[in-house]
Amino acid sequence: MSRRGWVRWAGLVAGLAIIGALAWTIADAWDVVTSFDWQPSAGWLALAVVLALGSLALSALAYEAILAGLHRPPPPVLATVSAWARSLLGRYVPGNLLMVVGRAVMAEAHGVPKRVTVAATTYEQVIALVSASLLAVVALLDIGSTSAVGPAAWLVLAVPLAALVLHPRAFGPSSAWALRRVRREPLAVLLPFGRVVLMVGWYLVTSALLGLSVWAFMRGVGGPEVGDPVGVASGFLLAFVVSMLVFIVPSGLGVRDAVLALVLSRQVPGGVAVALSVGSRLFLIAVELVFIGVAAFAGRDRGRP
Repeated sequence: MSRRGWVRWAGLVAGLAIIGALAWTIADAWDVVTSFDWQPSAGWLALAVVLALGSLALSALAYEAILAGLHRPPPPVLATVSAWARSLLGRYVPGNLLMVVGRAVMAEAHGVPKRVTVAATTYEQVIALVSASLLAVVALLDIGSTSAVGPAAWLVLAVPLAALVLHPRAFGPSSAWALRRVRREPLAVLLPFGRVVLMVGWYLVTSALLGLSVWAFMRGVGGPEVGDPVGVASGFLLAFVVSMLVFIVPSGLGVRDAVLALVLSRQVPGGVAVALSVGSRLFLIAVELVFIGVAAFAGRDRGRP
């Protein structure tokens, strides 16, 4: 088995081990979970769905804007949004490799070279991580001690510095070197750093909407005891950033849930916190699948050469 194969299996095993530990936590505290005053609310759940869909839509349009800045003429907007949505299915493989490959293949049908798609995805991933980490700092300050969430918190504080790698003076030479290694031409266009900063602001909005959708979901099933919107939303983004840093685990499997449960346990019993955390993941997966279906239908056969 290749090294990459071993990494994938190791990530999957690690994620499943964490999931197993979370399941044990819920089972061990089942009496606490069942006795908790659950307060289902259709209104809050509907709001959660709207916020999550809004975040996904803005994220898709943000990627389209990045791709349009790197390649002229860009593919039709609906075609790019559809390709972006469908590629999300590849996020559950370690390293996001299938996501990038899927985007590259679909964009190439519209004349976009694979290297441009890889560059656009690099911009997207770094900018999204930087934006989420900026909002995650709120959770760290609220917790009051980085030791409460482990040493990974220190990495979260340093993540915003990653934006510097997207400066043309850094990204240009590094991307050219990487492309030479695979015998490809360097990128013809780079995003100006001012554009990168604007995109960070854009992703701050998408991250905030995503975090608030998780809070609205938890508020819709657990009532006001789950915590305030700022605390829960920033706690979710903290968990998201930590899970992104643990890149060998497919889509942060288990890692995000564990960190978010740790944050929530300051407000509700541990078993309930785990149930809410795992439930929020299932909720986001369900909304994501709906978005993928709608985007794929809307972008079908649009703008094909």
